[in-house]
Amino acid sequence: MTASTWFQKWRRRLRLEMFTREEMVWITSMVAAGGSFAPAYQWIATIDIDYGQPLGQWQQLAVVLSTQLFGWSLGHMLRHIFVGRRNGIVWPDTLPLSFLIQALYSKQPPADSNDPRVLAASSITVNNHFTDENSEEADAKGAQVWEEFSESQVGAATTSRTHLAVLTCVTFVYQVFISYIAPIFKSFCLLCLWAPRNKLVSLLGSGWNGAGILSLTFDWEALGTLQPLITPLWAQVQYYAGAFIMMYILTPIGWHLNWWETQSQPIVSTNVFDTTGNVYNISLVHRMRNPEADAEQFDHYVPGMLMYKTYSPVRLTVNSALGYICSVAAITAVTVHLALWHPQWLRQATSDMAHALLRLWDPRPLFRARKHTHCADVEMHVDGRAEALDMQAPHDEQGQTRVTWDIGYIVGRIGRVLIFTLTLCVAIMSPQLNISALPGWQTLIAICWAVLMCLPIGFVEAVTGFTLPMDLLPHMLGGLFQGPGTPIETSYFHLWATVPIRVALGWPGVRSFQLAHHCCPQDTPNSREHPRRQLPWLKRGLLVGLVWGACVNHVSYTAFSRSLDERRSLPIETPDIETLTTSKLIDFTSSDPADILEEYYDNEDDVPMSPILGWHEPGEFGRLPAALSSELVVWGIVGPQSIFSVSSPYRMLFVYGALIGVFLPPLFYATHRVCRQIARSQANRGWPYRVVHSLEVAAKEIQIPLVLTGMVAVPTIPANFVISGLVAAVLGQWWFRYRNKSLVDRSLYSAVLYTGTRVAIVGMFLVGQILTAKQMSLSFVSWWGNQIDNVEHCADI
Repeated sequence: MTASTWFQKWRRRLRLEMFTREEMVWITSMVAAGGSFAPAYQWIATIDIDYGQPLGQWQQLAVVLSTQLFGWSLGHMLRHIFVGRRNGIVWPDTLPLSFLIQALYSKQPPADSNDPRVLAASSITVNNHFTDENSEEADAKGAQVWEEFSESQVGAATTSRTHLAVLTCVTFVYQVFISYIAPIFKSFCLLCLWAPRNKLVSLLGSGWNGAGILSLTFDWEALGTLQPLITPLWAQVQYYAGAFIMMYILTPIGWHLNWWETQSQPIVSTNVFDTTGNVYNISLVHRMRNPEADAEQFDHYVPGMLMYKTYSPVRLTVNSALGYICSVAAITAVTVHLALWHPQWLRQATSDMAHALLRLWDPRPLFRARKHTHCADVEMHVDGRAEALDMQAPHDEQGQTRVTWDIGYIVGRIGRVLIFTLTLCVAIMSPQLNISALPGWQTLIAICWAVLMCLPIGFVEAVTGFTLPMDLLPHMLGGLFQGPGTPIETSYFHLWATVPIRVALGWPGVRSFQLAHHCCPQDTPNSREHPRRQLPWLKRGLLVGLVWGACVNHVSYTAFSRSLDERRSLPIETPDIETLTTSKLIDFTSSDPADILEEYYDNEDDVPMSPILGWHEPGEFGRLPAALSSELVVWGIVGPQSIFSVSSPYRMLFVYGALIGVFLPPLFYATHRVCRQIARSQANRGWPYRVVHSLEVAAKEIQIPLVLTGMVAVPTIPANFVISGLVAAVLGQWWFRYRNKSLVDRSLYSAVLYTGTRVAIVGMFLVGQILTAKQMSLSFVSWWGNQIDNVEHCADI
């Protein structure tokens, strides 16, 4: 056999038609579930770096598997609530993959982009369902459009595949250029270019280390994370409005007026500081690298509190303090918002969640007789609820019950119960497993918090694509339960209160079910293509991908940590952490805090000589781990009792946030109702009617939770995204409407842009690793657009 014959043979075998659309959905979901980064490893890496490897390898694997599998079980329960298109629930970030699969498997001719059904279908994700009082009518209208205009027709691309392939190649070249040759366009600071030596201008204009005023980014890696072509425009406008208010108005004013004594700190940072303006040194307030061994040697030592009172109180940047207020306000506001605008959905979702938990341990469905209904008579409801499908078994053409399906159904239910129970036991019995000293009842409270918060967080994420800030309140509750000096226990409470939500609402959970709901035909009598036949295999594929991905994450993390002198770390390593092994460490054997501080400042200039533990990397990367490390200092070591004490400048932060979240949504709701009544009673259609009607529309369209979510975007996201992101969203979606492009074209463009960007980043990473192994550097020549030490051309802050 010649080489060309062999190649032709295998090319025919590996062509796209060897997989059905359902099998491609199954493979895509499994890969997405297994390829995603396990969120628990951010927690493991942070406590390893800051607090000295308190967990062994098997304990780390147990934590990761238990959180991932519990989130998978929770996502299976939530599919009855969040899968479908009721109340505008479409999960915008699943649309690119959905339409990409449908376009690849579409056998129909391309749909006419001027077809009103195409435009009506594409407008479903653009309309504001967040405060639609006539949600039932909107749901019925949207369902009718999608029923009349089938998924396969909506998924037919009006853009050629050649055009999409060319766009992918252009995106690849563009990303290499902007990342390797001209990185100045990743953060193009107009103020710094105007006055590069002015520190105040750099403080306000730096997109990575400052407020990002008039700072632009042309990097699609940063802009594409918010899906500007797919996410509803009304949601993006309000999100960016919140970010603009925070970074262009509140943060500069607060820093100038010295709110909370913040002028001695940077204007924006993920770190926390002491009263002198230096980065807070964890080693001075938490000396116990091995709590069990140190407790035997220093039985008189109370972790954290003695050093904290002698060293320095915690000081936050003005942006972090305002972010804490908005984080509390966002969580309370979304609950009040749902209670006001969607009370029926909230009651139904809460009831469905309670019934799903009860059905998990209900043995009666295992012994109940199956309904003898043909597959063609079984349909998925428009609102995504599929309870009826759980009790119906497919039948063959002769009407005989498929015993194999019954056995698989019984084994599947028993397996789900075992997985849910085992993960719950691992969480509650963490003190017995030497994972954490957090009591089981507190871990159970964290799990209940996660289950309850899935509903409001999932609703906002399903309709708008944005994730609410859910990290602050679990940290506060954990610190309140444990008290000061317990960062590991506080972080463990936060772990079980947030990670299951991310997994359940991510690709291992609801998103994959929504992808199957989008792609798989629901009116085909063929049992192989019916969603009831697809669902068990989808769940098993997600489970296999989830476990495999967690194991691969664990092996990679362990191997990488060993390569860094037995120190756990994420793939992004900071210079401060690399010098820990060679830096001088403080001797904590002295019980006198004054001696410790004298050794800490052992030079004439009072410069700290000990290493600063934790994540402290300025610039573009390492922001999420740095933010988590700082929150553990604030809520774990120092504790809410000290932060909210009478002498603390931050004693009213929680009160301000709660008041904003509780009273602002009812204020807009009442304004809308009052203005609507006044507008209806206006007989004269003059300017008073127009003013009142405008107020009515504005009060309805302004979404307080979305605005507050945009206000806490920085510092976990660099501040240079505000103007560029808003312009990309408005111009991008306007261009598609101007060219009469449908929703599928926007989705495909978004998919190819994301693909080209990620391939370029992975390619440069692999090339860099190869060159590093050969002791060669991957760096372009230094020029105006590629100054290694100062890409932004800003002065040192």
